[in-house]
Amino acid sequence: MTALANHFLETLRGLFPGSLLVAVVTAAAFHAHSLPGLVGLSPVILAILLGMTYANVVGVNEACGPGIAFCARRVMRTAVALLGAQITVGDLMSFGWQGLVGIVAAVAVTLPVSYAVGRKLGVARDLSMLIATGSAVCGASAIAGVNTVIRAREDSVSYAVAVITLWGTVGLFAVPLLSDLLGLSAVQAGLWAGLSLHEVAQAVGAGFAGGDASGHAAVAMKLGRVLMLAGVIFALARAWRQSPGTMGERPRAVPEFLIAFLALCGLNSLGLLPDELRSAAVIATPLLLAASMAGLGMNTRFASLRALGHAPLWQGAVTFAVISGLGLLAAVWISDSATARGIATAVAATQQP
Repeated sequence: MTALANHFLETLRGLFPGSLLVAVVTAAAFHAHSLPGLVGLSPVILAILLGMTYANVVGVNEACGPGIAFCARRVMRTAVALLGAQITVGDLMSFGWQGLVGIVAAVAVTLPVSYAVGRKLGVARDLSMLIATGSAVCGASAIAGVNTVIRAREDSVSYAVAVITLWGTVGLFAVPLLSDLLGLSAVQAGLWAGLSLHEVAQAVGAGFAGGDASGHAAVAMKLGRVLMLAGVIFALARAWRQSPGTMGERPRAVPEFLIAFLALCGLNSLGLLPDELRSAAVIATPLLLAASMAGLGMNTRFASLRALGHAPLWQGAVTFAVISGLGLLAAVWISDSATARGIATAVAATQQP
């Protein structure tokens, strides 16, 4: 028992310096999020940017390595698992079967098309897949989840996050503006934002820019895409595991954190998850995701990003055009259904005095 306790304490001592540094960078990211001009960027995105800046400008002491690696991998898996406590199967069905088809199509079409475009442009296999999943599913959270099974290099993860942040931010401003120019209804604009934009925060921001009806539609579609993350990770875990091009230790066919994700989602869908646990997950998830991204950022070097070239940016541009086009077509189609009209009416009624 004494030997076990000593080993535990020794491990904690090894993790402490790096974990403390990650905690400081994470706190700085949340503080920066409240500053004028940075509100539109989530703390998760700011954390990886600050981590990269710190590592490349100040430098990271070798003693911090184990703690940073722990946050970049173990903490990330915990954060992705906790996403399951915040969504339900009902999110997929908020707009009837038409909404479900739109959600599945946005992911099932965009992901392989984006990956094929990336490979055609010469983007490395793992980076191309990270950009494809981040764009098709839920931004940095999807990149974090998928990277636990494909195990890309830190610079590839950082570049992928930068690409989806760039084009998602373009969409944050473009979708509300184009919705007005195209004469879309509030519900159509919200559906388009939820089906097209990469980050949850981007979709919610663009959605509520058009009012409550638009915002609720955006949230429903976006959470439905988040729920698709489980299927994407499961499929990629099997594909990467069987691929002859996979280097090093192959991932498990069903990662443990994915089982936890599905279990929490199932309990939440059945109403069996205690409110206290669900509230704690809502608070903890962005903190843990930001910490894991800070760790990834501190393992990234600008020289490595420059070596990856401009092709990933073009992949992101084509992907954004594809999912935006699909999202717009699906939004118009879904909004014509009786289910959508009923939801829109109910939301509008709640706004009456």
